[in-house]
Amino acid sequence: MFDWLFLKESKFLAAEQTSWRVSALRIILVSGFFLEASIGLHSSLTAMRIGAYHVVALVMLFGLVLVAGMYYSTRRTRMASGILVAAVYAAGMTILYFVQIDDVAKLGILFFYTTPTIARLFFSTRLALALMALNFVPFLYLMRNGPFAHFDGLDITLKASHSYVQALLFLFFNVCVPLAVFRVLHALDASAMRHRSACSALATSHAQYRDFFENAGGPILLCDANGRVLKANRMACELTGLRREPQSDRSIFDLLRPLEQDGRTAPIDTLEAAQGQCFTAGDGRHVTIECLTKTEQEVYIAVLRDTSRMREIEEALQLSREREIFLRHNDQQTRLPNREALLRHLGEVLPHIQSDGVMALASFRLNTVRYANEKYGAGIGDLLIQHFADELRKTLPPGTFCARLRSLIFSVAIGPVKSSIDLVQQVDQLRRALPHQCDLDGNSLPIQVSTGIALIRAGETSPEVIVRRSEVALDSARRSLENQVALFDEIDEVQIRRNIEIEHGIPGALKNDEFRMVYQPKVDKDGNIAGLEALIRWRSPSLGTISPAEFIPVAETSGLIGEITRFVVESVCAFIRSTLDRGYLCPPVALNLSAIDIVRHDLLDLIHKSTTRHGTPPSLLEFEITETALAGNEALAIHHLQELQRRGNSIAIDDFGTGYSSLLKLSSFPVQSIKIDQSFVARIGSSSKSESIIKAIVLLADILSCTSVAEGVEDAAQEEFLVSIGCKLFQGYRYHHPLEVAQLDAILSTRPDMATCA
Repeated sequence: MFDWLFLKESKFLAAEQTSWRVSALRIILVSGFFLEASIGLHSSLTAMRIGAYHVVALVMLFGLVLVAGMYYSTRRTRMASGILVAAVYAAGMTILYFVQIDDVAKLGILFFYTTPTIARLFFSTRLALALMALNFVPFLYLMRNGPFAHFDGLDITLKASHSYVQALLFLFFNVCVPLAVFRVLHALDASAMRHRSACSALATSHAQYRDFFENAGGPILLCDANGRVLKANRMACELTGLRREPQSDRSIFDLLRPLEQDGRTAPIDTLEAAQGQCFTAGDGRHVTIECLTKTEQEVYIAVLRDTSRMREIEEALQLSREREIFLRHNDQQTRLPNREALLRHLGEVLPHIQSDGVMALASFRLNTVRYANEKYGAGIGDLLIQHFADELRKTLPPGTFCARLRSLIFSVAIGPVKSSIDLVQQVDQLRRALPHQCDLDGNSLPIQVSTGIALIRAGETSPEVIVRRSEVALDSARRSLENQVALFDEIDEVQIRRNIEIEHGIPGALKNDEFRMVYQPKVDKDGNIAGLEALIRWRSPSLGTISPAEFIPVAETSGLIGEITRFVVESVCAFIRSTLDRGYLCPPVALNLSAIDIVRHDLLDLIHKSTTRHGTPPSLLEFEITETALAGNEALAIHHLQELQRRGNSIAIDDFGTGYSSLLKLSSFPVQSIKIDQSFVARIGSSSKSESIIKAIVLLADILSCTSVAEGVEDAAQEEFLVSIGCKLFQGYRYHHPLEVAQLDAILSTRPDMATCA
């Protein structure tokens, strides 16, 4: 019942707002019914005692009206409300016109005054105002203070009518209407509470939205369909330069201008067309409208992204790709085309050579880079290469293809022309036009080049073969003393191929122990062994026996001589240690140092580690160098030789007389022995000049307090001459061939004179 009477708002939609009205209506109807029933029952009993049955009928009629109102309140609220208003007016009119006592009858007018309130509660303000105006009629009627008009034919006046009317007024105004008003106020309170709760939730939601909007992880703009900015978060303001206060006249297209594409600005005049496009902000940063969402309120949410860093990365990546493509076909240092580009160029021009035409691939080698590196450092050598490349560009005719083939070699494709003689002359003129020296960082450096030419005729199909031919010719030019222009020759190609095979075979030979050491004794005039010279030998399974005169120059030019020297030093130190451990007296062992070895920065460390590891006495280790080796980095060479001498090692000059050195330089070197080259010894008895040179060398050795050693002694006449002029030691086939270790052990174990050689 109470659920029926006090309807809960949750049973109705908030938009309907009928719960409290129906509940208030039912409160008035129900309370009015019980009011009418209680007073009507008492009055009906009184009326029946006096025979006023019309009063009983009237009470029952009002009861039925209220019941009808309660019935329709569950179905048709407005009809029930109309029944209530009609019942109130009917009750007032009944009291006013059918109660014969004026003081009681006028109380019926009070019922009229409640109708505007009831009409406002259940109908509308307009009806309430109409009823308020209507109520002026009974009010004026009451204010005239005259006698009331009554219907005498229907008198409902009872002895207790005054009490009945007073009770009706009291209960209606004190109970019925207040209860309805209480219900309305309760509904208003509930509505206010819901409103406050909704406002609080809305405030929380707004704060959350604001926090999300401000800190969503990116710049966000709210715009209308025309691009006018309605709202922007902090990051969007920072990115676009927009101030935080509202600016109704600012459009997104005022803040961002379309990015130029190929020098042109693509027109973008609608917001939807701007999605995914790249713009430029006021400070130059690149901005992309990454996402554009249309809301139900016709507002667009534009999510921006600062793509400046990404664009920088893309541009850097593009430059890197372009650089990669450039370096794939060009030399990084000189910016000239590289070997791959040269091969591609030759592949393009070979099919177009006419049958009567001829081209040339001329290769130039810059020979003075090594000298620049040794004297001034690698930086000057790089500058020299760059300078030579620039000069070569300037000297070449326009349109001539020039490439850096490899480190010191530059190749130029010339022609086609009708005559090969013309080509050779053009190359020679080009070579002569190149500068002969240059000044770099205050240093005057010579420019010396070797030139090789490979002629190209119709029918040639292999660029690789042509390049190899130019390299073969270039190597021939290098080996010539005049450094003239050299043409390709088949014999040279065979030698170059052999050198390449040797170069490729050296690392494997070191790894597979294909190298071995032999030792050739040096004897005094009595035939006693006074020393040994360590000589390296190589027998390759694929190349056969290879002479040191063949593989040592290849090792020097390819940069492998250092590993060979390491092997020789290690082997000699191990041999000396092994000889001493077997109880033999070991004579001093000499080993050769190349021009590259004597100036290598780790030479002293290499020798120190080997001698320390094997416990080799320094006095048993001698180092032979050539005069040519002393012509390079002279200061470093002297430093190394002096340090070796200080440690107790001996120094000898090998092949003396075949190189070039002044007596002043010779006197500054810490030398203990001078070896006479075998080319002079071989001409003893047939060349007086050679004999005079040998005498001068022996005399010079005596002056410098050095031991003179003659190489290549093969017969008695040579020995007799050398002994007669005072040469101290002798080495050659007349005494001993180079000996294997086992052969040498046999000699050392049977020679008592070794006791004086330690």
